[in-house]
Amino acid sequence: MQDFFGFIDYKRKNFPVNRDEYKIIYQEECYHFNIFFSYRSNQNSVHLNNLDIFLFLVGKISNQAELEILLNCENKMFSTITLIEIAYNKWGLKFIEKIEGSFVIIIYDKQSKKLLLIKDKIGKIPLNYYHSNDKIIFASSLQNFKKVSTFIPSINPRSLASYLQHGSILQPNTILNECYKIKSGHYRDFNLIEKKSKEEAYWKLEESYLAPRINASESTIINNADKLIQKSIEKSYIKDTKIALSLSGGYDSSTIAFFLQEKSTQKINTFTIGFNKKDINEAIDAKAIAKHIGTSHHEHYFTGEDALKIVPKLCKIYDEPFAEYAATPTVLIAQLIQQDNIHDIFVGDGGDEVFATADDTEFFQRIHSIPHKIRENITLPFKKFPMEKIPYLGKMYNFPTKYTKLLQILSSKNIPKTIEARNILFREEELHHLIQNYTTPIRTTFDEIDFRGNQETVDEIIGTYFKTSMTDGELVKSYNAMNRYNISLQTPFLDEELIAYMATIPSSIKIKDNIKKYILKEIAHQYIPKSLLARPKSGFDIPFSEWMRRELKELVYAQINEKRLNEDKLFYTSSIINIRDNFYQGNDSYKYKLWRIFIFQLWYENFKG
Repeated sequence: MQDFFGFIDYKRKNFPVNRDEYKIIYQEECYHFNIFFSYRSNQNSVHLNNLDIFLFLVGKISNQAELEILLNCENKMFSTITLIEIAYNKWGLKFIEKIEGSFVIIIYDKQSKKLLLIKDKIGKIPLNYYHSNDKIIFASSLQNFKKVSTFIPSINPRSLASYLQHGSILQPNTILNECYKIKSGHYRDFNLIEKKSKEEAYWKLEESYLAPRINASESTIINNADKLIQKSIEKSYIKDTKIALSLSGGYDSSTIAFFLQEKSTQKINTFTIGFNKKDINEAIDAKAIAKHIGTSHHEHYFTGEDALKIVPKLCKIYDEPFAEYAATPTVLIAQLIQQDNIHDIFVGDGGDEVFATADDTEFFQRIHSIPHKIRENITLPFKKFPMEKIPYLGKMYNFPTKYTKLLQILSSKNIPKTIEARNILFREEELHHLIQNYTTPIRTTFDEIDFRGNQETVDEIIGTYFKTSMTDGELVKSYNAMNRYNISLQTPFLDEELIAYMATIPSSIKIKDNIKKYILKEIAHQYIPKSLLARPKSGFDIPFSEWMRRELKELVYAQINEKRLNEDKLFYTSSIINIRDNFYQGNDSYKYKLWRIFIFQLWYENFKG
């Protein structure tokens, strides 16, 4: 389990730490501050400490051989952490641009008295921080912040509103006041003498799409992408070890499964979660794919009883409230893999974003063909009109929300804000009636994405989803579930070289003749019969509504009741109770809102301890 914690105390006071739980790897008392660093022992963390530097690495550097060549260190058998020290001494902070992989790097430069918190380009491994005049806290988990007795955590109402809208907490925010995430492709530089810090970006996905378009034949592009996928898998593949793969039977996981089995000298283990509802069950198709490839296949049909066992654990597995419905079967897969004593799992996360599943491209193009100022002026009078007061329509459930969405979509300044508007769950007015002390929307990734208006529409769509629902949704879902059970997560579609290559391919080939993920599908058809893959996608529609009505009902009421809500003083009790009661009176339209509130309440109860 990758879990670390550091603390800088300007008041130079000691504080307790459980030495049985965490290993202290660095302590120093300076004239200006005390510094402390510890971690929960695991095989994916290494550190280095000498007179000049303390350096901590969690995760993996995937281009170590290339780094050795750049540093003239071939055949010297240096460890990864030593290579990072040499790179830092030679290039300074520019060294970050030359390394690839999934990692967090923490550097304490003893000479300059600087602390550097660095996150890789994709941002798989979490890294949070708090900075005030008297202390700095940094850790993989917000729970660890509570180890500092002088830190008093409190919920940020604006972050809570953002969670209710998106189902997760988007970068750079956390659910807590004055606590933040280090963003993907960024580092934060703390000057410990001056008590100042600054954030710097060393990589931005948007810039990948600015590279010149590839001018090559379709067959060449497909062949190159094929090689890059296999190369990416090779970087993470460890020979003669037990390997697991989460297999849905779709193109993403099936392609990875085929290449893994081709490389392996033994059968790889594929895992599928099925459901007893035919319209959402992909287990039958996944089983057929596994049989064709020749894997050792495992399937489990998820039931309400499974939900009752797993849902209460979500608050311990996910560091922040996380309402992605697919988290429950993902946790179950992690449990099954752990039971089989497997420590590595490959997943297809990022396949939709890298290979382009872009819905409604023409819709986005039509909207943004009209200048923003004109669209904004057209919608302005409608925004001032209280639609709730219109007879009949104003009382129809969800009409005000749909109306508000439409106005936000029409007046959105760019594609990222259009996508955000399409996916909101609550109206702004609702949030003011639900959350105490809520003021205005908090700034998130949606506000910071900048395509400069030069990219193709498809790239802006998939790029936006990559930086939001993939990075802070899909990847959070997979990483936290696997990390909890000491399983290393491998994401071959999120390889930097593959991402950069796919970003330069014209959208006319990414989506050809209305076929989404055209390149990946053409690759897959070379190895797996099209008849096994080409079928209508059933989706992963988790029956959480049925769970809340049956197996989870008692738990929902235990979390959402007047006594509990009044004690917490976060929500306006009557508004939350209204959502709960409407759902249990048979109005299924409230299920999404109730689920997000329920998951938050579970998480908050655990966080309070």
